[in-house]
Amino acid sequence: MNNSTENLIAALSQDLPPVKRLASPGRRLAGWMAVALPMSLVMGALVERQNMVLAFERLTNARSLLELAAILLTALTAGYAALCGAQPGRAKHAWMLPVLPFGAWLALIGESCFRLFEQVGPEHFSFAPHWTCYPSVVATGAAPALVMVILIRRGMLTSPTETVALSVLAASALGAVGLRLFHAPDATALVLMWQLLATVTFLALSSLISAYLNNRSASA
Repeated sequence: MNNSTENLIAALSQDLPPVKRLASPGRRLAGWMAVALPMSLVMGALVERQNMVLAFERLTNARSLLELAAILLTALTAGYAALCGAQPGRAKHAWMLPVLPFGAWLALIGESCFRLFEQVGPEHFSFAPHWTCYPSVVATGAAPALVMVILIRRGMLTSPTETVALSVLAASALGAVGLRLFHAPDATALVLMWQLLATVTFLALSSLISAYLNNRSASA
């Protein structure tokens, strides 16, 4: 390397800010949980304030606790896998982590739907949209989705499709914790579908807003 090359490198790097190393997926996951989960629970409690007693009842019910554990494990494992996908060099097979807890969650949903079908009969069992559920879905799902977008955009996506899918699952699951605690009993498969659709919308809007702000700051 000659002097002119060294001088060029020195000139180009003279005013550059120091590069800050991206935190590990585990630490970023802890930050996501610390910010998004309390916000989701608070918003769920505010929207469903008439059902606070229901939340305490579910915390003392063994089956409800089992379902909440499956939902929370799905959020944790999917969130960790998504953050690994936004950080090159991390575990390539992390996407497999949420398979078991998500499968357990779906099994519990199926069992709940079957019990509801037996109780009300085919005449009253329906998967038709319940628009009254949507405010609760939005309230509990917004914070997990928005914070996840911020974390994902700070990394570099090595497999965008897989990472986005895991992000949707993680944010939906974390939002479902508050929804399961505070929302009145319902066909939980339908509520999960609403949660997934709302999270996809949040992620898309957040990504567009973030990209717009980044472009403005870059051109300023």
